Amino acid sequence: MTSTGDEHGRADPPVPGVGGAPESSADGQQGLKLHAGIAAIATVLCVLVTVVFVGLGSWVLAVLFALVALASAGAFGLAVAHRRRGRRLGGTRGRR
Repeated sequence: MTSTGDEHGRADPPVPGVGGAPESSADGQQGLKLHAGIAAIATVLCVLVTVVFVGLGSWVLAVLFALVALASAGAFGLAVAHRRRGRRLGGTRGRR
């Protein structure tokens, strides 16, 4: 089995859910773009649900959905950071 790596012999980490594609590959970049999009939508929806629960006075559910929104925002940040790193390692420039 061969693995891709950089000039220092380090293997590119696989993108979760993309069949082990490295971050710098086209499949890895598409997978990370998909992950970022899903996380962004999840964050927006969780914030809206949090506002609804605050309006209804259900503080426990509001706090739970706020925590899920924070986790989704973190997942978005990680996906964007990994995508940038993959572009930098792969030498891909511009938007794709």
